[in-house]
This record gives sequence, structure tokens and C-alpha cells, in this order.
Amino acid sequence: MAIKKTVEDTQPKIDIDYSVLSEQETLDLEAHAAQLAKKHGASKVHIYVAIDPETKERIVGFYKDPSYIQKIYAMDKIATVGMFTAGEELRSALVLKGEGESDSRIYTVDDYKLSMASACITLIQVAKNAFKKK
Repeated sequence: MAIKKTVEDTQPKIDIDYSVLSEQETLDLEAHAAQLAKKHGASKVHIYVAIDPETKERIVGFYKDPSYIQKIYAMDKIATVGMFTAGEELRSALVLKGEGESDSRIYTVDDYKLSMASACITLIQVAKNAFKKK
């Protein structure tokens, strides 16, 4: 199953394209994410894959699922300050930065940081949408 999404106008240089991964690479990344979840005591670790548009190099990062308190705090922050401020705070708290975890560009290069902040916000929006009445 190929999932392709292009990051919106705020970061036009980054393509997040999971279809570039072979089935084995996907399985390896998922296994590594499961190990990281155990290591960090997280319920889940998500995988982020970006493709550098110039070099076509894969930039891989991992970020934890937010805790209940982090979700509540982010939803309050979205309502009072703004979505992207909340996303940046989540990104700072959730991206795994240790040895063998995320590529350092995930937390040092603005384009990737912005993309990760957007990815973190989708975790909150998914949680909100799961409880909407239909």
C-alpha cells in the first residue's frame, strides 16, 4: 500500500513518500519503532520519512505518541494560541533524538521541523475526530 502526501505550501521542498520504501524497509522501520517504544515507555512510536528533493536521500525520524496530558495541553494551546505553536511544542517533546533514533536534520533544519510539527498536530486531530458524534 503506497501512501503519498506532499507537505502543504509552508514547506514545498519536502515530499513525504512512504511508497519509496520496500516492504522489507517498512518492516525494519516498524520493528525499530517498536523497539524505541519499549525503550522510551511509549504506547507507540511513529515513523517519519522525508525525501530530500535534491539528493533523493531518505531522512528518517521517529516520534512518540503524545500522552493524554500532552494531548489535553495541545488542544488547549490550539484553542487559545494557535495550531502551529501547539505543534511546535509537541514536536519538541515527542521527536526522539538519541543515538540510532532520528536523523539530526529532523530537529535542526527548519523545513523538516515544520513538517514534523504538522505531523504532530495530526495526532491530536485524529484523537479529536475519533470522538466526534456522527
